[in-house]
Order: sequence, then structure tokens, then C-alpha cells
Amino acid sequence: MTDNIPLPPGETPRRRFWKLIRWSCLIIFAFVLLFREFLSHSTISVTGLIGLVFIGLLFVAFWYVSDRLFWRVRNRLLGSFIFVSVIPLAILACLLFLSGYLLLGQLGAQYLANALQENTLRISEINSELAGQIAFAGNVSVFPSKAPSILSGSFAQFPDLASRVLQRLPNGNLEVISKYDPQMILPDVSPHPGDKWRGGTESFEGILKDNRRLLLTSFKPIPGLNGSYVETTAPLDKHMEDRLRREKSLYATFVCDENPGISINANDIRVSIKDKAAEQLVKQDLEDQNTHRRSDPRKMILYYLYLRGKEYASGKDAEVGAAIFHVPLSIPSKNYLDLNGEESESILPIIYTLLWMFVFAELILLVIGFTISRRVTRSVHDMHQGMLALQEGDLDHRIPVRRGDQLGLLAQSFNQMSGSIARLMEEAVEKKRLENELEIAREVQSTLFPKQLPHPPGMDVFGGCRPAMVVSGDYYDFIVEDETHLNIIVGDISGKGISAALLMANLQAAMHSQLLSTRNAESESAGRGLAEVMTQLNSQIYANSPPEKYATLFLSRYDSNSNRLWYCNAGHLPPILLNEKGAQLLEAAGMVVGLFPNAAYEAKSVELHPGTVLAIFTDGVTEAVNKADEEFGDQRLLDALKEICARKPEDIWNHIMSKVSEWQGDLPQHDDITLIVAKTG
Repeated sequence: MTDNIPLPPGETPRRRFWKLIRWSCLIIFAFVLLFREFLSHSTISVTGLIGLVFIGLLFVAFWYVSDRLFWRVRNRLLGSFIFVSVIPLAILACLLFLSGYLLLGQLGAQYLANALQENTLRISEINSELAGQIAFAGNVSVFPSKAPSILSGSFAQFPDLASRVLQRLPNGNLEVISKYDPQMILPDVSPHPGDKWRGGTESFEGILKDNRRLLLTSFKPIPGLNGSYVETTAPLDKHMEDRLRREKSLYATFVCDENPGISINANDIRVSIKDKAAEQLVKQDLEDQNTHRRSDPRKMILYYLYLRGKEYASGKDAEVGAAIFHVPLSIPSKNYLDLNGEESESILPIIYTLLWMFVFAELILLVIGFTISRRVTRSVHDMHQGMLALQEGDLDHRIPVRRGDQLGLLAQSFNQMSGSIARLMEEAVEKKRLENELEIAREVQSTLFPKQLPHPPGMDVFGGCRPAMVVSGDYYDFIVEDETHLNIIVGDISGKGISAALLMANLQAAMHSQLLSTRNAESESAGRGLAEVMTQLNSQIYANSPPEKYATLFLSRYDSNSNRLWYCNAGHLPPILLNEKGAQLLEAAGMVVGLFPNAAYEAKSVELHPGTVLAIFTDGVTEAVNKADEEFGDQRLLDALKEICARKPEDIWNHIMSKVSEWQGDLPQHDDITLIVAKTG
């Protein structure tokens, strides 16, 4: 036998760990982390792969360190104190940073959303003013003269502002009858989709997506002119971005795409759009915004906001695009956190102070851990020596008990364990042998049960057994004589476990042997043949089993030509025959097999009408008890059969088994449960 004994580092062969390529990976990875802003994306990607390799090497390094440095319990305790204290501190710092970034990013996104809402309201006011002028005149024909004067007053805010008047046709569609659109902003869509924008409301104000443009749009009815509407639109373009930068200090870039890929990495952001030409325009716009932003000395936060709106043509609600923006930290802090610039800048020193307090506490814990480790390691060393002695077979070795604390109690327990370890090893071997024998018995018994369900003409059959132990003392079988004759057997061996399983195997072999002699018997002699088989089985089991062993047995033969079931019941629970006339019990007509040498048996027959349900079961079904020690009983079984007798045998079987399981609850199954359900078609 090979001895696998852990030894101190000085007694093991030294292994080479750091090679030149590993140091090279570390140096390159650190260089890229320091100078990533001056490198190309491809260089950073390649270095990311190198970083993954380096992370894998870190796992190897951890194994190396744990094998060397942490071999001694003292070092392991000190390392545990360090990891328990430093890692939570690092996680806390990361969580604080991430939470602060997400909070400020969300506040910045809310600030941008409010700015867009203000512009939408301004366009709505312009649209309302235009609708009011038309309503005052009482005719839409004044639109060409009113629109330029009203819209030109807002060109400083919206240089590409456009508007048009629509009239509802007799067919219900909207048609453009006049427009003012000097920059060709308004899309030409026929029929006009204004009703889709409104939904069930009177008007619409919001963002619309048309091809590669985002539009701030207001669509309202003209008061007093039924069926007339006015639409005013301004695009979210460079002019809007410049205005947000001047008025709101928002360095925003609008992306018109249903599902743009946006990823933020430090101070860099990447955008992925299906249309590569549009993607290049967005990247150029981002670069222009960065040029303006660099002249702003304030600290910025980079974030993005997905824009909700409607598709221009369909009116479908969707994420119509996104806005990528930089916003000074002081703006969301002042607007939403009620902090001025000095207060917001003082937060960081407070965080640093808290971190240094944590570091100081960690140093104190490290000193305490070193003191405790010295008290522990000597006892652990004694334990290690004792384990080595046991591994070498020295069961007489005892550990000195140096103190009366828990470590001293552990030494006493170890001494007691070494005194009884031989006995425990023998018991473990014996238990393993018994488990192997039980597993073999279970596998052998599983081969004795039917592998496939028979399909005789005019009858469907389903059944199964749930053993209470590893092996079962119940027996069921389907023996097919020919296409029209099927033998169905169910038995219950006295007792449980291995002895019952062995008798079950004996019964199964004898049953197959005896039924061969009555195979293809005529209907008139089928009953006599079943009785003879039962008599011979009784004699064989009586002669080849202990006196206290016996079995109840129900043996039946189904004849599809005559739709008749011949059966012989040897002390078994009477099966239930359920049809439209009611329930009938197939009572026993003889003693159990294997108890008396000269027992006599009688076979009977019953006609199976279409739709008849036959349930053959063992006492594990009816004698299942609940927590009140009440048995499931014959009546509950009959009620369960009546509830679902119109279904297939498999459904009936599952229903009854679930009823029995519900009745037992979480109590252990005390007996084998076997149930066969047959139904004539």
C-alpha cells in the first residue's frame, strides 16, 4: 500500500513554478492596465486574453502557496485572519464604488430625461399655440400664414422645427393638407399614423423613431374643428445636443437604434449598431462631444439612457434608441441629493477615512490572530503526530493532554478513537459487504419483474411495485401464452427483506414452470388447469421453504376470445372488479400456498364486459396507515377506483398510488405496495 502522508515543505521535492513566460504575462498585463487609454482596442483585447491566462496561473500560484506557506496551521490561521478581514474590506469598497457610480448614473439619466421632457413640453406649447391660432380663425387655411411666424420665434431653440395640419377623410384616414417644413424633417407616410400614436388619448407628446432619426413630436386636435389636427416636430440631432451642452452641461449623443449594444469601461464607452455607417456617425459624434468635454474642468460621470417612445409608422411602443452622456458630478448631487459642490467633494475623504479605520482594525485583528495561533498550533502538532502514528498502524499511540479546554477535550477524544478504531473498521467492512449483497439482490430481483406490459386484444394492463425495503416480498407477473391468452399473477410473501425476496424468486420460477403445462388450454379446462397449478405450487413451496414461510397468491387467465377471466385465489386479498353494474370482489377459494401440504384449490370465472376495471393489489395498499394510525382500507380504494374508472389503467394506477401516498404523508412505507390495473375495451 502506498503511504500518502503530508510532510513539511523541507521534506518534499522542490518544484519549479515561475518560468519566463509567466513573468512576461504578468508584466504585459500590468503595463496595459496602466497605459490602456493610449492603446488601441485590438491591443487591449489581446491583452485581455493574456489576462485570462494569467488568472489561470494565479490559481496555480494559490495552490503553490497553500502547499508551501500554508502547510503549517499557524500560517493558515494567520492567512485566514487576513482573508477574512481584507476580502470583506475590498468587497465593501467595490460595492461602495459600484453603488455610487450606479446611483449617480441613474440620477444623471433622470436629469437627461427631465431635460428631454422640458423640450417635449416646449414643443407641445408651440403646437398648442399654433392650434389655438387656427381655432381662432376657424379655418385651417390660415396655417400657411400663421406657422412661419409662430415657429420662427422658436428657431433659436429648435432650428429644424417643422409643423403640418391634417384632416380626417370620410374613410377615417388622416391626410396632410398643409405643412411648414423648411428642413424636410417630417416623414411622408400615407395614411398618416397619428391615431396610432394617440392610442385611446386625445393627443400625443413624446419621442418617435423614423428610420434613422429620433423626433420630439406633439400631435393635437384643433379645438372647434372636428377631424382637424396639427403636428409639430423637432429632431434629436446635433442642434439638440449642442443646446443640452450649453444649457444643461449634458454632453449627450443620441443613438437611433432599437437595440444598440452599449458597454462602459472606465472612462471609455463602446457602441455597437447593425448599420455600420450609422455606427461610424455615432462614434464621430462621441468623439466631438469628448472634445468639448475635455475643456470642462469638472469631474464627469459617464452613463447612458435607453429612450422609450413609439415607432413612427406603426405607433408601437418600443425602445427607440439611447442617449450616451457625460454629466458633471455636481449636477445630480445638487439637484437630487441636496448637496452643494463642497459637500459632494468632501464625501471622498470621508470614505478614505473609513477605509483607514478598517485597515487599523485589521492590524489589531492580525495581532490577536497571531497570539491565538501560537496556542493552537502546539495541540495541532500533537494531533498531527498522532495521525501519522495511526497511519503507520500504531493503534497504541496516545496524545498528551496539555490543557483542559476544547483542544484538550479533542486530544482525549482522539485517544478514545484510536482505542476503538479497529472495531469500527471491522464494522465498516461488514456493513459494506451487507450493502453490496443487498444491492446485488435488488438488481437480481429487478430482472424477475416484467420488463414490458402485455397488450392482449380487448384489454389494457398497467402495474408496478413499490418495495418498502431494498428488495420486495411482493410478486407480480404477466405471462403471455399466445395472442389471445394472458396470465396475470399477484402474490404477497410473508415477511419482508432478503428472505421474502428469495421466496419470491422461487415462486416466480415455479410459476413459469407450472404454467407451461397448461399453455393453450381450452376454455373449459382453463379453470381446472389453474387449480392444478396452484396445487403444485403449494406442494413445491411447502417442501422447499421454512415452515413459517407462506404466500398469498392470485392467479388468473384472461381469454380475449370469450372475454372471460378464469382465476384462482389462494388466500390473497380479493381483487376488485368494477363495471357499470357495480363492484364485485373476487374472493379467495383456497388457503395460502406453502402452509399446508394437501391444500385444495378451486378456480372460478367471470365475464369481462367492455369498460370493466380489474384491480389486483397487495395488503400494502389497503393497510397503509396515516399519522392517526388509521388504515387506508378497502372502501377508500373502491372510492378512488370509482373516481377515475373511465380513464386508462396507467392513469388509474397513478391516481390510486397518489391517494395512498397522500394518506401516508411523510410516514415511512411499512409494507411493499403492488397494484395491477386492467381494463377491457
